[in-house]
Amino acid sequence: MSIDYKDLSKILSQTVWETGHSDRATVGKTVPRTGSRIITGSRGSVRAEGNRVDFHAFLGDNYDVIVALRRDLEKVPAAVPLNQFNRNEQLAYWLNLYNLTVISQIAGIFPETSLKKHYPALWDEKVLNVAGVPLSLNDIHHKILIPKYRNPLIMYGLFQGVIGGPNIRDEAYTGVRVWHQLKANAREFVNSNRGAFVRERIIRTSTFYEVNKALFPDFEADMKAHLLRYAKPVFADKLQAASSRVGTDQRNWYVADLYGGNRSRSSASSNPAALLNAFTNSGEGYSFTGGKYSGEAAVASAWGNTAITHNQSLTRFPIHVVNMVRKIQMKSQRARDGSVEVEEYDDVPNETDAEDKPDR
Repeated sequence: MSIDYKDLSKILSQTVWETGHSDRATVGKTVPRTGSRIITGSRGSVRAEGNRVDFHAFLGDNYDVIVALRRDLEKVPAAVPLNQFNRNEQLAYWLNLYNLTVISQIAGIFPETSLKKHYPALWDEKVLNVAGVPLSLNDIHHKILIPKYRNPLIMYGLFQGVIGGPNIRDEAYTGVRVWHQLKANAREFVNSNRGAFVRERIIRTSTFYEVNKALFPDFEADMKAHLLRYAKPVFADKLQAASSRVGTDQRNWYVADLYGGNRSRSSASSNPAALLNAFTNSGEGYSFTGGKYSGEAAVASAWGNTAITHNQSLTRFPIHVVNMVRKIQMKSQRARDGSVEVEEYDDVPNETDAEDKPDR
């Protein structure tokens, strides 16, 4: 059993720019643009690392689209209890919900250059409601994922919206690939200046590791072992030669945005259809034309209705899952469905037409 995230993957594939692995090169001094003395965006040494999100694509009508998609994912456990899925599917679900919520939260305050003044309020807000339970981003992170999985890899799947955090991928997490995806994120982050480096034999790491201290019981020893596991050979040699002392003082709070959190003149908000180009004539049943939703399975209604018995929501689950859930619902008498057909007929049919009358 699995959950379908094709819609989320298509949005991410259009709005996430992958920058590749860090070469640990020192970034030069930031200079203003020609004709200006104003320097915008991050001035930090890691400003050229990490994937970027085109948050301008989520302005205007597109903001409503991602909020509707987030609410759709919130309602999945009410339609199909998560314990019906294996641990990998559950992990993919929580990571996707977390990351989409981070994106929608940032889009709600955008344009914004830095998230430092929004921490921890943005992560503590009970913005979600999953199966009737109010949840914040920190609830998912510290009360669900860490206690349930106890694996440091999960931290690399939690996009923080800032340059100094783990990467956002240009695809959704899926149950069958989630650990492979997390390992890829771990290798990128560990081998970047955002994640860790060695200076004067002291291991300097991101403060994001300190936030996830519960995953490293013997923090300094466990951290060094963890970094060695995913470090490239050259960096691994430096880690081996370093002391066991770990400093968690590296953080870049600037929004991981293509334009450094500044409003672009070519903002995607002028064309709400830009975000959903992949849906048009895609065969997925979605269309977006002239700034209005259209089609029997319109994106707005499809994302806004998650009851598994609704026709437009069946694309979220394979048909065998739909059938299984309906059986569960019937058994528990929570959602019985059916149809009644009424037909008039004579009280005492004669012999000639008795066989033609349906038995009611």
